[in-house]
Amino acid sequence: MVSPRPPLTLLEDRLDAHELRRQFLNFFQSLEHELVPSSPVVPKQDPTLLFANAGMNQFKDVFLGNEVRPYKRAASVQKCIRAGGKHNDLDEVGKDDYHLTFFEMLGNWSFGDYYKRESIKWGWDFLTRVLELPVERLYVTVYKDDDESYAIWRDEVGVAEPHITRLGDIEKGDEENFWSMGPVGPCGPCTEIHYDRRPHEGDGWPADPKDRFLEIWNHVFMEFDRDEQGKLTPLPMKSVDTGMGLDRVASVLAGVEGVYASSLFKQILERIAELAGRQASQAELLAGEDVVAYRVIADHVRTLTFAVSEGQPFSNEGRGYVLRRILRRAVRYGRKLGLREPFLYKVSQAVVEDFGDAYPEIRVVAAQTQEVIHIEEERFFRTLERGMSRFDELVAKLGEHKELSGTAQAPNRQELGETGQAPNRQELGETGQASNRREIPGSDAFVLYDTFGFPLDLTEIMAAERGLSVDRAGFERALDEQRARSAESARFYDGEAGPWLPVREGNANTFLGYSRYATASQIVRYRPRGEHFELLLDITPFYAEAGGEVGDSGSIRSEDGCIRFSVLDTQHSETGIVHVCRLEEGFVTDESMRKDMIAEVDLERRMRIAANHTATHLLHAALHAIVSKEAHQAGSLVTAEKLRFDFTYPRSLSREQLEAIEDMVNGHIRSAREVIKHSDVPIDTAREWGAMAIFGEKYGEKVRVIQVPDVSIELCGGVHADNTRELQYFRILQEGAIAAGTRRIEAVTRDAAFAVCKTERETLQAAVRAANVDQPALLVPRIMKLQAEHKASEDYAEQLLRRVAKAELVELIKGARELGGVRVFSARLELRERRELLMYADLLRDLFRGVALLGAVLGEKPALVCVVSEELATDKRFQATPLVNACAAHIGGKGGGRPTLAQAGGHDSERLDEALQAIFAELEQRIQQ
Repeated sequence: MVSPRPPLTLLEDRLDAHELRRQFLNFFQSLEHELVPSSPVVPKQDPTLLFANAGMNQFKDVFLGNEVRPYKRAASVQKCIRAGGKHNDLDEVGKDDYHLTFFEMLGNWSFGDYYKRESIKWGWDFLTRVLELPVERLYVTVYKDDDESYAIWRDEVGVAEPHITRLGDIEKGDEENFWSMGPVGPCGPCTEIHYDRRPHEGDGWPADPKDRFLEIWNHVFMEFDRDEQGKLTPLPMKSVDTGMGLDRVASVLAGVEGVYASSLFKQILERIAELAGRQASQAELLAGEDVVAYRVIADHVRTLTFAVSEGQPFSNEGRGYVLRRILRRAVRYGRKLGLREPFLYKVSQAVVEDFGDAYPEIRVVAAQTQEVIHIEEERFFRTLERGMSRFDELVAKLGEHKELSGTAQAPNRQELGETGQAPNRQELGETGQASNRREIPGSDAFVLYDTFGFPLDLTEIMAAERGLSVDRAGFERALDEQRARSAESARFYDGEAGPWLPVREGNANTFLGYSRYATASQIVRYRPRGEHFELLLDITPFYAEAGGEVGDSGSIRSEDGCIRFSVLDTQHSETGIVHVCRLEEGFVTDESMRKDMIAEVDLERRMRIAANHTATHLLHAALHAIVSKEAHQAGSLVTAEKLRFDFTYPRSLSREQLEAIEDMVNGHIRSAREVIKHSDVPIDTAREWGAMAIFGEKYGEKVRVIQVPDVSIELCGGVHADNTRELQYFRILQEGAIAAGTRRIEAVTRDAAFAVCKTERETLQAAVRAANVDQPALLVPRIMKLQAEHKASEDYAEQLLRRVAKAELVELIKGARELGGVRVFSARLELRERRELLMYADLLRDLFRGVALLGAVLGEKPALVCVVSEELATDKRFQATPLVNACAAHIGGKGGGRPTLAQAGGHDSERLDEALQAIFAELEQRIQQ
């Protein structure tokens, strides 16, 4: 048993959290546990997860028996995000004082070694002897029929029975005290340790514990593998997976009410308050009326900082969409605090200061992280204003556009935005007919939520200010439909793969491909996967996809030639290096798979990949030299055909910059510089050399360094050319934005680059022939002459068209009617382009005083334009925008513009004449008002 250690003091600064991590790891290291670093919170190599949501994620294949580690006990402090999938706390954050999307998980594991007894006793020992938590405030829960755990707690640990409770029943859908990582995979019963935050309410577990008991440590006993039908199959070995939330333990040690009251959030909360122009202590902020807003922002900015620091961009799908939702939720709550401009990127620096000692990698990329968050915030602030305008349109559609009387005061126009445009029927979920309903449809509330980021409660508050309600049931139906779609798309696991079939003992992760392209090898395991096979070899020359570089291809064949596989791809997994193969010759049998094999890489393809990978390093260096030192790599793709390089930068590159980058890279190629590969370099030494790290990557104690002397030095595990001359030639194909603050360059080298030149030459020759000149030097003058002639012809045609249009309008005006002293006419025109329709409208300004509506079918789509003379437009009854929208409803469309000129489009061209006639009835109604 471990000797007692001094208890932790109340957490008063961020270093104490560091001390808590150290105490935990030291405790389990003394119990012969291997200390394993946190895996990235963005699991780029694991498509089955949105984010790392538990410490056991990186050990999944160990539990399944697909991987053998050199240790049977492990402990770690894992960065986690629970904001999607089975473990999703996003919507709960802010409602109470303990839910978080980002947190750190203290965990220890046994892989077929110790089991329930040791896990339970050691957990109790750490809490009561090391941290000195009072025994009388600790309660435990066990699964309904886990008699073994119950007996250990009662008889061996000595926990009083009133402090032990049985929970859960998976047969009835109650998964309390039964833990699983997802809908399928490793799972098992668990026992949880809870801390009683209000012991004065009595002894024993009440029927409704609410938020009295804070779960601080979960001990999961992995016994089963659950399949898609819910069937539980015993795992090859019984294992232990525990997880204890650092934030929750910190709050208990500090003697404060909830995780947000500990010092882990002090700097963050005070920074938010400072930006909101408030001077208040942490305790005052958490006791005030805006406590939910402070909680949400403080939690969400931690999630954003860690995920973005690992290179995860914002997007409209997958992880990027979840991050976008998190940012928008934080921004919305920031508005409640009066924050009307981007602020999260500033608060992010407080996160870096709090966690930089424990996770120094977030310091390295802090500037890039904050820039990406800043750009996304700016985008959402613009979206938020549009959402306010959309809400205003909904109110107008419901007939509530008039100023309200009574106690409810309508928000001002500056706050909600104003477009002056009527919403279309599709967007509002209505029939397009006038409605007296005083309830915003749930489908519309959901559009505000999903498209513009409005939470339901915000929509309800705004609606109440207009004397309206919201169809909450309809909103929930729309939300449930989206969740169903998300759940279906979130089923990442692949049911095509069969079980691994063992051939011989041994690991499958020995890679020799830096120096060898072929080697004798043996199959360790294999499994069928659809029409293909996956092979694990004891040694391999095949590079497994990693760091943006695609996996090698080639062949694996027996030495006697009886069986041969084509290697289509090579992937890295926790199981080992996986070769995705197609059987070309022979048969897969126990005997054939035991034969000695020869594994050989497709050398020509490897050389093209290596050239493109080295080009990314030269490109990175050129970006720093020509564009900015802050243009850091944020991802890449290296294939045999081309390279794709993502980097953080807020603006597009100019043509001159791109040409200068090409020239610099090609200069390095011509100089034939040696590419030096340094292996097993201590990470501190690499940093002393000035080696650049890839944005968001996690590195071990020893690293591989790729150096092009006087040009580039980077940490990199990929394959590379031996000399820059092997790249031959470098050409940029395109450059553009892929996400807020992130841009992408696509380029080629070697034969692919020369092929670009050949295509350009052929295109140039074709242009010379088409321009009827003798040589390329005469092409530009010829094009300029043709452009001038074309412009002159267009101008002449425009003059003729204006004459014809003017004459036509003079005749049309003669048919104008008079309604209540206002002259009105409408006409259908035979035109080809919208600009022609607008020209007719422009001519009417000088020819007509009154209201005119012109229509035409342009490219099979109906179009309308309404012209109102200036003296009439001062009267709201006759302004062009509401008039054109009233008529556009007949063709299934809407529009907008100024009081004197507005245009609209639609879908139903057969009803264009009906829309043109509608102007008269609409004006008669308005004149009578």
